[in-house]
Amino acid sequence: MDKITGEDKISLIGEICDDLTAQQLRIVREMADQKRLEKLDEAKEQVIARMREEFEQLDLDFDEVMGRGRRRRGKSSLPPKYRNSEGKVWLGRGYAPLWMREYEESGGDRDDFLIKGDDKNA
Repeated sequence: MDKITGEDKISLIGEICDDLTAQQLRIVREMADQKRLEKLDEAKEQVIARMREEFEQLDLDFDEVMGRGRRRRGKSSLPPKYRNSEGKVWLGRGYAPLWMREYEESGGDRDDFLIKGDDKNA
């Protein structure tokens, strides 16, 4: 795959997508979203590492300057609503994760994974 250019890879993916069903494309979209988030996290960590080095050279505390540790506005820390047997959780908002959709498509009921009262913080 290293010998194929980025444009050729995108073209190949487009051709493959033409042959997939809507359900398969939804799974591919989820996979692509997950990979995109992973790549963004990796890039962010690399930038933070470089910034920490530069701050250290200036004898500054990165966390203090960046205001880390303070609660962000607008972010709520909702407890998860669903948990599967592998410990994966979902808040019950937005698109259902792949594990939940696959379970429902096989005839399962999402309430089977509903976290009961005291288990929400576990």
